[in-house]
Amino acid sequence: MTVTVRRLTEDDWKTLREIRLRALLDAPESFYSTYQESVGLTEDDWRSRLASTDRVTLLAELDDRPAGMVSGAPTSEDERDPRAALMLAMWVEPESRGHGVAKALTGALLDWSREQGYERLLLWVYDAAPRAAAFYRRTGFVPTGRVEVFHDPSRPLTLMSRGL
Repeated sequence: MTVTVRRLTEDDWKTLREIRLRALLDAPESFYSTYQESVGLTEDDWRSRLASTDRVTLLAELDDRPAGMVSGAPTSEDERDPRAALMLAMWVEPESRGHGVAKALTGALLDWSREQGYERLLLWVYDAAPRAAAFYRRTGFVPTGRVEVFHDPSRPLTLMSRGL
Protein backbone atom coordinates (compact mmCIF):
# COMPACT_ATOMS: atom_id res chain seq x y z
CA MET A 1 0.00 0.00 0.00
CA THR A 2 1.30 3.41 -1.01
CA VAL A 3 0.50 6.63 0.84
CA THR A 4 0.87 9.94 -0.96
CA VAL A 5 0.10 13.40 0.36
CA ARG A 6 -0.78 16.42 -1.71
CA ARG A 7 -1.89 19.99 -1.08
CA LEU A 8 -5.47 20.71 -2.05
CA THR A 9 -6.26 23.73 -4.24
CA GLU A 10 -9.50 25.58 -4.79
CA ASP A 11 -10.30 23.22 -7.66
CA ASP A 12 -10.26 20.33 -5.17
CA TRP A 13 -13.24 21.72 -3.23
CA LYS A 14 -15.42 18.67 -3.99
CA THR A 15 -12.74 16.36 -2.61
CA LEU A 16 -12.43 18.46 0.54
CA ARG A 17 -16.21 18.50 0.97
CA GLU A 18 -16.46 14.74 0.58
CA ILE A 19 -13.68 13.85 3.00
CA ARG A 20 -14.65 16.48 5.57
CA LEU A 21 -18.25 15.27 5.64
CA ARG A 22 -17.02 11.68 6.01
CA ALA A 23 -14.84 12.77 8.92
CA LEU A 24 -17.71 14.56 10.64
CA LEU A 25 -19.92 11.49 10.34
CA ASP A 26 -17.19 9.12 11.54
CA ALA A 27 -15.82 11.14 14.47
CA PRO A 28 -18.18 14.02 15.34
CA GLU A 29 -16.64 14.30 18.81
CA SER A 30 -13.28 15.25 17.28
CA PHE A 31 -14.30 18.48 15.56
CA TYR A 32 -15.70 21.91 16.44
CA SER A 33 -18.11 21.99 13.53
CA THR A 34 -20.88 19.50 12.91
CA TYR A 35 -22.04 17.55 9.91
CA GLN A 36 -25.28 19.55 9.87
CA GLU A 37 -23.36 22.85 9.77
CA SER A 38 -21.00 21.65 7.05
CA VAL A 39 -23.39 19.85 4.74
CA GLY A 40 -25.08 23.17 3.95
CA LEU A 41 -21.91 24.98 2.89
CA THR A 42 -21.79 26.23 -0.69
CA GLU A 43 -19.13 25.69 -3.35
CA ASP A 44 -17.83 29.20 -2.56
CA ASP A 45 -17.54 28.31 1.13
CA TRP A 46 -15.47 25.22 0.35
CA ARG A 47 -13.33 27.05 -2.19
CA SER A 48 -12.60 29.85 0.27
CA ARG A 49 -11.26 27.31 2.76
CA LEU A 50 -8.67 26.33 0.16
CA ALA A 51 -7.91 29.82 -1.20
CA SER A 52 -6.01 31.22 1.78
CA THR A 53 -2.30 31.69 1.20
CA ASP A 54 -1.33 31.33 4.88
CA ARG A 55 -3.20 28.04 5.40
CA VAL A 56 -2.81 24.58 3.93
CA THR A 57 -5.10 21.58 3.58
CA LEU A 58 -3.41 18.29 2.84
CA LEU A 59 -5.03 15.15 1.48
CA ALA A 60 -3.57 11.69 1.98
CA GLU A 61 -4.33 9.05 -0.59
CA LEU A 62 -3.83 5.37 0.03
CA ASP A 63 -3.36 3.58 -3.27
CA ASP A 64 -4.79 6.64 -5.08
CA ARG A 65 -7.95 6.77 -2.93
CA PRO A 66 -8.68 9.65 -0.47
CA ALA A 67 -7.90 8.29 3.00
CA GLY A 68 -7.28 11.25 5.31
CA MET A 69 -6.77 14.96 5.72
CA VAL A 70 -5.19 17.61 7.90
CA SER A 71 -5.00 21.39 7.80
CA GLY A 72 -2.42 23.84 9.04
CA ALA A 73 -2.74 27.53 9.84
CA PRO A 74 -1.14 30.30 11.85
CA THR A 75 -2.03 30.11 15.52
CA SER A 76 -4.72 32.36 16.92
CA GLU A 77 -4.93 34.30 20.16
CA ASP A 78 -6.16 31.06 21.80
CA GLU A 79 -2.70 29.50 21.52
CA ARG A 80 -0.71 32.62 22.51
CA ASP A 81 2.27 31.61 20.35
CA PRO A 82 2.84 33.62 17.14
CA ARG A 83 5.93 31.58 16.25
CA ALA A 84 3.90 28.38 15.93
CA ALA A 85 1.63 26.86 13.31
CA LEU A 86 -1.53 25.04 14.33
CA MET A 87 -2.60 21.58 13.20
CA LEU A 88 -6.34 21.39 12.52
CA ALA A 89 -8.85 18.74 11.53
CA MET A 90 -6.63 15.65 11.36
CA TRP A 91 -8.68 12.63 10.31
CA VAL A 92 -7.95 9.22 8.79
CA GLU A 93 -10.75 6.98 7.60
CA PRO A 94 -11.17 3.89 9.78
CA GLU A 95 -10.22 1.37 7.09
CA SER A 96 -6.95 3.21 6.41
CA ARG A 97 -5.79 3.47 10.01
CA GLY A 98 -2.63 1.56 10.78
CA HIS A 99 -1.22 2.04 7.26
CA GLY A 100 0.92 5.13 7.87
CA VAL A 101 -1.63 7.71 6.68
CA ALA A 102 -1.58 9.81 9.87
CA LYS A 103 2.22 9.65 9.99
CA ALA A 104 2.46 10.83 6.35
CA LEU A 105 0.00 13.68 6.95
CA THR A 106 1.82 14.79 10.09
CA GLY A 107 5.19 14.67 8.31
CA ALA A 108 3.88 16.74 5.42
CA LEU A 109 2.39 19.30 7.81
CA LEU A 110 5.65 19.51 9.76
CA ASP A 111 7.45 20.16 6.44
CA TRP A 112 4.96 22.90 5.52
CA SER A 113 5.36 24.49 8.98
CA ARG A 114 9.14 24.58 8.59
CA GLU A 115 8.85 26.04 5.07
CA GLN A 116 6.67 28.82 6.50
CA GLY A 117 9.35 29.65 9.07
CA TYR A 118 7.51 28.47 12.18
CA GLU A 119 9.43 27.20 15.22
CA ARG A 120 6.75 24.85 16.56
CA LEU A 121 3.63 22.99 15.53
CA LEU A 122 0.76 23.04 18.04
CA LEU A 123 -2.49 21.11 18.19
CA TRP A 124 -5.52 20.79 20.43
CA VAL A 125 -6.72 17.27 21.16
CA TYR A 126 -9.94 16.38 22.91
CA ASP A 127 -9.47 14.46 26.14
CA ALA A 128 -12.16 12.15 24.75
CA ALA A 129 -9.73 11.10 21.97
CA PRO A 130 -7.00 9.14 23.79
CA ARG A 131 -5.99 7.20 20.66
CA ALA A 132 -5.27 10.48 18.84
CA ALA A 133 -3.34 11.86 21.83
CA ALA A 134 -1.24 8.69 21.98
CA PHE A 135 -0.41 8.99 18.27
CA TYR A 136 0.66 12.61 18.73
CA ARG A 137 2.91 11.66 21.67
CA ARG A 138 4.53 8.91 19.55
CA THR A 139 5.28 11.48 16.84
CA GLY A 140 7.02 13.88 19.22
CA PHE A 141 4.25 16.13 20.52
CA VAL A 142 4.19 16.84 24.25
CA PRO A 143 1.39 18.29 26.37
CA THR A 144 2.03 21.93 27.23
CA GLY A 145 0.06 21.76 30.48
CA ARG A 146 -2.76 23.87 29.07
CA VAL A 147 -6.26 22.40 29.13
CA GLU A 148 -9.13 24.54 27.88
CA VAL A 149 -12.78 24.36 26.95
CA PHE A 150 -13.94 26.52 24.06
CA HIS A 151 -17.36 25.53 22.78
CA ASP A 152 -18.57 22.87 25.19
CA PRO A 153 -17.57 22.84 28.88
CA SER A 154 -17.97 19.06 28.99
CA ARG A 155 -15.28 18.58 26.30
CA PRO A 156 -11.83 19.69 27.50
CA LEU A 157 -8.98 20.06 25.05
CA THR A 158 -5.27 19.63 25.76
CA LEU A 159 -2.73 21.78 23.90
CA MET A 160 0.28 19.83 22.59
CA SER A 161 3.47 21.13 21.00
CA ARG A 162 6.34 19.83 18.88
CA GLY A 163 9.48 21.77 18.03
CA LEU A 164 10.55 21.98 14.42
